[in-house]
Amino acid sequence: MSAANLWEALSRAELDPEAPALGDLSRRVAVARVTELAGRLRAQGVRPAEVVGLQGPNQPEWVLGLLALTAVGACPLLLPADSPPAETRRLLRTAGARRTLVTDPGEADGAVLRAPDVGMDDGPVGAGITAAEADSGPAAHAPGTVILVSSGSTGTPKLVPRSPRSVLDEGVRYHHAGLARPDDRVLLPLPLSHAYALGWLAGALVAGAHVDPVPPRAVGAVHSRLRDRATVLVTVPGLARVLARRRALTDDAPFPALRRVMAGAGYVDAELDALWTRTLGVGVSRNYGSSETGSVLWGDPGLPSGAVGRPMPGVRVDLLNPDGTPLPGREAAQGELAVVLEDGSVHRLHDIADRDEHGVHRILGRARLGVVRRGARWVSTMEVESVLRAAPGVADVSVTATGPDDSDDQGLTVEYVPADAELAAPARLQAYARAELAAFKVPDSFQPRYRLRRSAVGKAQAAPAYRLARAARPGTTAEQVMAAALTELGLPPLLAQGGTAADLAGTAGLRADVLAPVLDTACALGLLVTDTATAGAPDAWVYSPDVVPVGRTLAARVRGEAAGDRPMPPAAPAGPPAAEKALRASVEALLAEAAVDGALLEIGDAGAPPAADAEYGACVVLGGVHGPAAQLGPLDALLKPKGLLVIADAFVPDPLVLTDDLSRTTAVRWLVDGHLHWWTTQELRAGLEAVGLRVEESRDAEQTPYAILVARKPS
Repeated sequence: MSAANLWEALSRAELDPEAPALGDLSRRVAVARVTELAGRLRAQGVRPAEVVGLQGPNQPEWVLGLLALTAVGACPLLLPADSPPAETRRLLRTAGARRTLVTDPGEADGAVLRAPDVGMDDGPVGAGITAAEADSGPAAHAPGTVILVSSGSTGTPKLVPRSPRSVLDEGVRYHHAGLARPDDRVLLPLPLSHAYALGWLAGALVAGAHVDPVPPRAVGAVHSRLRDRATVLVTVPGLARVLARRRALTDDAPFPALRRVMAGAGYVDAELDALWTRTLGVGVSRNYGSSETGSVLWGDPGLPSGAVGRPMPGVRVDLLNPDGTPLPGREAAQGELAVVLEDGSVHRLHDIADRDEHGVHRILGRARLGVVRRGARWVSTMEVESVLRAAPGVADVSVTATGPDDSDDQGLTVEYVPADAELAAPARLQAYARAELAAFKVPDSFQPRYRLRRSAVGKAQAAPAYRLARAARPGTTAEQVMAAALTELGLPPLLAQGGTAADLAGTAGLRADVLAPVLDTACALGLLVTDTATAGAPDAWVYSPDVVPVGRTLAARVRGEAAGDRPMPPAAPAGPPAAEKALRASVEALLAEAAVDGALLEIGDAGAPPAADAEYGACVVLGGVHGPAAQLGPLDALLKPKGLLVIADAFVPDPLVLTDDLSRTTAVRWLVDGHLHWWTTQELRAGLEAVGLRVEESRDAEQTPYAILVARKPS
């Protein structure tokens, strides 16, 4: 096309200026907003080829910021919105960026150019940048180059530059394939900083379509846009599963304007395709590519599990022999994927795929990582994950290879999150694998974990290495209790060197699944870090003798020992006086509105569920979902078909980002009480669905940190 970059694609003269273009903005207004912002950036000294960070929530303002930086010839560094400050500083240093354009719909101007302290003048080798990078300096880029942050195959962030032509070429692929049309309204509930979202954004702009970015997992916003006649929904497999089970979406289905649901950046199985077809009337299309190349394969609904279809227009896809030579292109084969792009560049994608006689490609996994050789057979870890995710009581799962990369008989290890420790006991999960998989695909080891770390688009991330924080000083009672417990376990000398939960547990003779939540909470309290730039060897922790008995109790829990007389854990800061009373009133009002057929059971914080053979029309759980192991299965067994489950509890956010004294003290209190497994609201949703319940609603209560989840047992 004639445009040279995304900005020119949006502002083409032949497009209707009054047509909707970006969120609620017409094309005329969007062009004026970009022009005004670009003028301000020039006035603030932003010059062509300067690398400028771009960070903000998934809103039209983010897209305006990207286009404005493109218009002035700057090189936008697309920073993930959820990156913690330390990671953001590392990425800015590595890219050589001194300023960040922060987009915020609440700001009068929509975006603010900031110059955060990224340590560019701290010496030739700053934290998070290698000596080689410091000597050579950041790579120079052509004006308008978009710099993506990719997790890479190792989980370590890396920077991937994409030229303006490369980004436009990907957009043309989407348009020529008929995936993005001029009359489309493309709904993007994806992290806009991700390569997958950038490709679809380019496709919509090239086609002259209306693009509508909304926050990831903003299910209410997705619902309202589908009712407002969005035509294309772009998602990832994990979010697609959540959406297809939401009552509001399924009750309002079918959505007459919705013509395509596209899931990329993950493994799409036939079950997910069937779920969407059954509940919303539109199957799931597939998308595959890389940060370096953009999307290169796509397929319509109805493909087998793991299949991603045929090449997109303008690219050639080859399968390579182990020696790197292409296999014949018109017959079924298996090999490493390589693509030739519009500009003639060749990219080996390091994924193993097979191609059937119709030219449809199926991704088996990463070469030397996701595809494991066991004897004379190849095993796809993604296939094994897809099968085990359907096992009773499994909320999340990750399968990895063990042993040398060049071994002809590698092992397979499963790490998984149990929604119920009995339903998903390792022996039961192994038996399920043996029943569902060929013998050579059955993993060797099944390790329960309290959570798996995943990126915003659902990719598994490497386990973090924990280290002592520099100059940590236990202050609050919760911090002192944690310091006493870690000291009792003998961990400070090991933490001075650093290690993953599995490494530290192995050295100290502990269980990794029990130790991990304690280490995460210690990070949230500021005693430990997972960022090497702020790690150090602080002075010995100082804490009050009064907290030592409580710390010893927590240490005993981690060791799996009887704790003896339980001392009082630190008390949580007092919340609003009427908080619990108001929470109960909210639950009672909810029950009054719902149709409850049968007896009502209430379970309190310390109560145990009755025998599983009892059947109730409704069950209310007040503060009782925490325990030393996940136990959600009995809740499903208590209910009649169509029975209602209401869980009202105090929840903490992710343990690495506890932000207030109430949530910090609550987390430590749960640990001391033996509650070594707790749920965030998102994890509880996944856990309830894993034991067979369907979550209908999740709402934050007026009294923080309480929340209410409503689920129903299917008929």
